[in-house]
Amino acid sequence: MNDGDLWQDATAQVKQEYLALPGQVRSELDEALNGIAGLKSAIAELASADAECEQCGGICCRFGKHHFTVVDLLGYLHAETELFSPDFANPVCPYHNGFGCLMPPALRPYNCIIFICEAVECRLAADVLNRLRSMELSLKELYSKVEKLLGNRFENGLLITYERSLVSGGVLFRH
Repeated sequence: MNDGDLWQDATAQVKQEYLALPGQVRSELDEALNGIAGLKSAIAELASADAECEQCGGICCRFGKHHFTVVDLLGYLHAETELFSPDFANPVCPYHNGFGCLMPPALRPYNCIIFICEAVECRLAADVLNRLRSMELSLKELYSKVEKLLGNRFENGLLITYERSLVSGGVLFRH
């Protein structure tokens, strides 16, 4: 199966399981997803690097194929935001279109949102770096909460997680 077909099947499976969650689990999950989106937005705002990013053209985005996880997809579903179409032939990142990331900061993968290149880090004040580290820890805790709620680890990318679920019965959420 090619990556595009795998993407379609994986996103459909996650959506189906998300919509079938019991009310209390869904409520707790949605609360965690709100927290994740808020932290991601705050991190992106603090580490704003538009000028630096325009100059380098997204070199940091290389090898991002497996950065988008089930948790990130759940963020899209919860926000009722239309999901982008990745380009798995893109040599930089399937979620990058040459002009930037296809995802708004609040919905970007964990690895992408917490990465701060040296050019950006050098211009940030120590108190800002400390706040960013604190927010990163909080973000990690919320990702862990989602994993506990759904009874599965989602550290690997969506495609990997989905392929593994097929081998073990085709279920992603074991709440």
